[in-house]
Amino acid sequence: MKPLVISLLTLALMLLSIGTNAQNYVGMHKDEIIKRVPHEFKGFFFEKEVNVDDRGFVKFVNTLDEQTILCMIDNDGVCTAVSRMYNTWLYDQVVNELNSKYQQVSKHKWLEVKGGKTYDLTLIQGKWFLTLTIRHQTK
Repeated sequence: MKPLVISLLTLALMLLSIGTNAQNYVGMHKDEIIKRVPHEFKGFFFEKEVNVDDRGFVKFVNTLDEQTILCMIDNDGVCTAVSRMYNTWLYDQVVNELNSKYQQVSKHKWLEVKGGKTYDLTLIQGKWFLTLTIRHQTK
């Protein structure tokens, strides 16, 4: 019975450590993002940068939690959007945290006001994963 209790406590601690922070890097240069993500998101590391024509992305992964962060970048290396992918079983936790931190405007959409700018946070529930995308709000 003792190993089961230890396993359950370990699992509970892991679940509590899976922060669903939606970090808004929009407008930040990719070099700064590459420095910050591993410090702001435990378990995430820089995997690669991809550039195609006038856009690209920097990719961070957390293999333990099977999560990914993609920062879309423009030709100048400035972030234009952030997408974070989660396992679908984290849906309730992600929604609860978004509701506690941002203004909900519809079932899967929240707003963040930061530095006088407004950002859309959109949660898409796929079959295998959730994707939270942050973009500067367009009118």
